[in-house]
Amino acid sequence: MLEKPTPILSKKVKIRKNIFGLLFLPDSPFKINSIPFYLKDLCGLSILERNIKFLKKNGIKDIFLITNESIPLKSLKNIDKSLLSSLKILNNTQVLKEHLFNENHVLQKEFPSLQAIILDGSALIDDRIISALIHHDREIIIKKGKNFQGVEAENDDVIILGAKIDVKRRTEILETAFNSLDALFENGRFDSSIIHSSDELDTYKPDMRRHLPLLYFTLKNHKDFKKAKNLLIKRTQKGTLDVIAWYFNRHFENLFVRLLANTRITANHITIFVNILAYITVFFFLTLNWWIGVANLILINIFDGVDGKLARLRMKESKVGHIEHSFDQLYEQAIYVSIGLGSYFITQNFLSVFALIIMLLADSFSRHCSMQYKEVMGISLADSSRFDQLFRRFDGRRNIYTLHVLAWGIFAHFELIIFSMCIHAIITSIVYSIQAIKHMKKKNYSRNKE
Repeated sequence: MLEKPTPILSKKVKIRKNIFGLLFLPDSPFKINSIPFYLKDLCGLSILERNIKFLKKNGIKDIFLITNESIPLKSLKNIDKSLLSSLKILNNTQVLKEHLFNENHVLQKEFPSLQAIILDGSALIDDRIISALIHHDREIIIKKGKNFQGVEAENDDVIILGAKIDVKRRTEILETAFNSLDALFENGRFDSSIIHSSDELDTYKPDMRRHLPLLYFTLKNHKDFKKAKNLLIKRTQKGTLDVIAWYFNRHFENLFVRLLANTRITANHITIFVNILAYITVFFFLTLNWWIGVANLILINIFDGVDGKLARLRMKESKVGHIEHSFDQLYEQAIYVSIGLGSYFITQNFLSVFALIIMLLADSFSRHCSMQYKEVMGISLADSSRFDQLFRRFDGRRNIYTLHVLAWGIFAHFELIIFSMCIHAIITSIVYSIQAIKHMKKKNYSRNKE
């Protein structure tokens, strides 16, 4: 079994000085507006830039591009300018030897082994594949398995997704003028024992709350380029959502992400917009402009999913981005308070305030249970069993609470809005706590038994 890909969210990336990247680019690629397709902006990043950024995030400093095309490195606008000096363009692997075995090269002087991460630089490659290659402690070649998106093989042909090879031990790589990935793997002498299937990689992504098929997509024409954009946008979707988020919000989110993908509008811009809109919504509920508040609340529910998708699409995720959830909770609680107080102002029923307090306590408790569970268990509570997945469809969340506001508001039963939200929050907190304790006790029992 392959090692699990190591998360790349660490604050300080370990530089892997004895490993370099070797990216092959196709001869005579199809072009879009006179630009090779792998350099064309695709949702904020070109394909080549995506692969380079994956390598950089995993600590690979030196990267060589094998191609006969003339590539202006300045066109890689999203790569940190200080890192461009570590990119070199070569015609073939034989020329690479002169660079690697230069007596001044740090790789040659300090390390007995010299390992290359070999990839098709013009293909959309899943970061989990690249991470698995880098963090494997020995030579490895990963071939395509079954659980995939974007790649098709005819007659069960073997498709090599990437490799980690010791070039000092396999001198034929540097003694032959290989200029394509296929030529290298067809003519190189590789032991079958180092060949692994991608099926050995875990497809569950905790941050996405779902099993996400591995991605490997080679583009052959303009149609494929459009398909690649749709594929990338769809893959930003998180799993185990409530019914409103899945059947309603999701389609609008993807529409806005598609419209914004190649613009200068960032995920941070959307986050700021949502927070401003949220507190405007609070004002409308408190001033009893009820239906304007409801309309704004629906917009918030939609745009709240856009910022995360944009960040994932453009590879702009960071630790700082996780604090957004805290700001989300802050404005959500403010909205719940405004709904509860708005209900009280209309009905003058003091029990509405009491129900509001209970609702806020229950909602905060269920959120904390969920966060603590994920931190300890490494998996979302909503994905821990079939029951949890089903319950997540209807649990107490902003989208579901919006239905309470709509339903009781339409029939002018404003006194019931906060009471029904309170009951829903209490049920959610009870179920979350019971399920979390049950799964954690079961896991603890299994460990003791082992």
